[in-house]
Amino acid sequence: MNEHLKEEKLIGIVKLLTLLFAVVVLAELQAATPKVYGQREHIPKIKVRLKKDLRKVLLSGTDLKRKFHIGNDVKHFRGRKSIKFNCSGVSKKKTFKKPILLASLRSPTGLIAFEKEKYTGDIHIVTSPKPGKCDVVQETTMEKYISGLLAKEMNAVWPTEALKAQAVAARTYALQKIKTGATKKKAGYETYFDLESSEKHQVGGSFFDTNQNTDKATWSTKGEILVTGDKQMMTPIFFHATCGGHTLRPDHVWQNKVAGYEGVPCKGCVKREDKKYHQKVDLLRFRKFLSWSIDKGFIEKKATLYLERKMRVVPHKLYGRTIRIYLGDYLVKIKKSTFRRYFGRVLFPSNNFRISFNSNKVRVYGRGLGHGVGLCQLGALDMARKGWSYKKILAHYFPKHKLKKIY
Repeated sequence: MNEHLKEEKLIGIVKLLTLLFAVVVLAELQAATPKVYGQREHIPKIKVRLKKDLRKVLLSGTDLKRKFHIGNDVKHFRGRKSIKFNCSGVSKKKTFKKPILLASLRSPTGLIAFEKEKYTGDIHIVTSPKPGKCDVVQETTMEKYISGLLAKEMNAVWPTEALKAQAVAARTYALQKIKTGATKKKAGYETYFDLESSEKHQVGGSFFDTNQNTDKATWSTKGEILVTGDKQMMTPIFFHATCGGHTLRPDHVWQNKVAGYEGVPCKGCVKREDKKYHQKVDLLRFRKFLSWSIDKGFIEKKATLYLERKMRVVPHKLYGRTIRIYLGDYLVKIKKSTFRRYFGRVLFPSNNFRISFNSNKVRVYGRGLGHGVGLCQLGALDMARKGWSYKKILAHYFPKHKLKKIY
């Protein structure tokens, strides 16, 4: 009888251990399940406009599957195949008030060639707002997109920690665009893309732009984004080539304020003599700039009465946000970003500059390249070379943000 009780007790212990083991395994599986925005999902996809306003589009690949969405015409092609789309011909047959998804291509190899480059995922052809033209949109996974982007927005051979910082910044920017539907909201209709591959948003890369370094930086930070420290909000995360010595807040450059930003010093950029610039602007052109600024509302209307008066600039700092100029005895204050709006990025490569009047010329002395908001890429490079981790780099440029893994 005692032996029987011992046997039952032993069996009970074995069952209990088995149950505990099952619970542990289940918990590990649940922890390993990727999550996006609080839901269980796979790695999100992104739609990127590669090119716009094309009259003809030539795509090629192996064993292509082509679908015309108008009429639901699907066709498979065996072997290597090139397919040409005549966008002007489509638009002549029918006028589209809003963009229309015309066709999609997919290859089991995962690659489709377009303009001497190969891209992962699906390629979509969409009508452009301009008559007789089309846009080309790539749909791929977020991490493949980020790996290609690193080679274009930074450099594929840069230290991994700098690339990781860029990966987190670019991923946050892209996911924020997707989550808020910013591109569609601004257009006022379905755009069929989340952002475009250009300096307007982010410059993406192709399959052969990626390498082991960009892949490592991407996948080791998979699903990591920046959120504001207080309300855990996902905001647009900006970056630029080089700040010139001090970064700016979004409201220093643009009209809108963005939560979680503050300007920070950047020692690595101060040392870069190659990013200094010295430009000259004709005095007559400068007066036209003042007139334009008045028309656009950047300078008060009353300044019109003093445009022809002698000009004198008030001493100001390289890293100041505004420039004050006397027109006769009338003082006007101009935001530095207004200069870049009018004169462009060639004359004013950055928002960190000083100006002076000399005879019939306005002289410009500045540092940096880009808008100067958020992550400074050359600054991140300098920090990574000194042994900084990507987390420390991001904490420097975004002190009011925190890292968060969402999938």
